[in-house]
Amino acid sequence: MPALTELDRGYKVTGPVVNLAVAGVGTAAVVFIRSNFAGQIGTKSFRIKKVICRNNAAGATFLNIGTGVGGLFVAAIPALMTLNNMDQEFGPEELGNAEFFASATAWPTALAAGGTLDVQIEVEEIG
Repeated sequence: MPALTELDRGYKVTGPVVNLAVAGVGTAAVVFIRSNFAGQIGTKSFRIKKVICRNNAAGATFLNIGTGVGGLFVAAIPALMTLNNMDQEFGPEELGNAEFFASATAWPTALAAGGTLDVQIEVEEIG
């Protein structure tokens, strides 16, 4: 018989669109909140399956995704290069198989004056 965690996995959940308007690790914003409601049984985790990014005249820049903010930020995947004024979609090939046990945060390395990044992630919840 499969383990309980094998039975209760595979829920695809899409996070909100988050606008990243300030560069730097100290400004990392939450892009996906891990499920943690009071009646939950066990610990939930998730794996990112897709990242959708819109570069709003921010110049070519890196999008960093991990957990924490500032000096406590820990990168979970390699930084993703976003191209000026382009919509991009990153799939499993670029994202690897990192498992998150805390909410995901993201921040751009640099932004051109007045530019921003819009980020939305789709995850597979586990547990």
